[in-house]
Amino acid sequence: MDWRILELLTTAVLVVLVIVLGPFIKRFGKSYAAEVFRANPGTGKSFIVLMDFAYYLVFGAYVLFTPVLNPPETWSAYANAAQLKVEIMKVAGMLLLMGVLHGVNLLLLPTIGRLLMLNKQLDQEMRDHERARPQDRGGAA
Repeated sequence: MDWRILELLTTAVLVVLVIVLGPFIKRFGKSYAAEVFRANPGTGKSFIVLMDFAYYLVFGAYVLFTPVLNPPETWSAYANAAQLKVEIMKVAGMLLLMGVLHGVNLLLLPTIGRLLMLNKQLDQEMRDHERARPQDRGGAA
């Protein structure tokens, strides 16, 4: 097999992984995000949209970084074991990156949800405090 065919197959596998795993992760993550953002459902929906955008940016960039347009001097015209190993490492690298980023997201999402909930509570308390002030001044005058 020509090295270019192996390169095209690897790129196709990476594109398919991005296209298939993105919606899969989103579908099963919606209930988790809904639970984390139960106090702010609108913020949760916005967060999911932004995470989708980030997902496609990161993994689209990874796919664009991986193709080899000119073979290194050590490669032969036909695919060999060393070239196959390089291509397998590209796929493994993307799966590893997906796993790490997904794990970080799972760990940080509850913290982000709590911070946003606290921020919403503080905003509400500030509005309540501002509403109470003019009444206090008006009653004292």
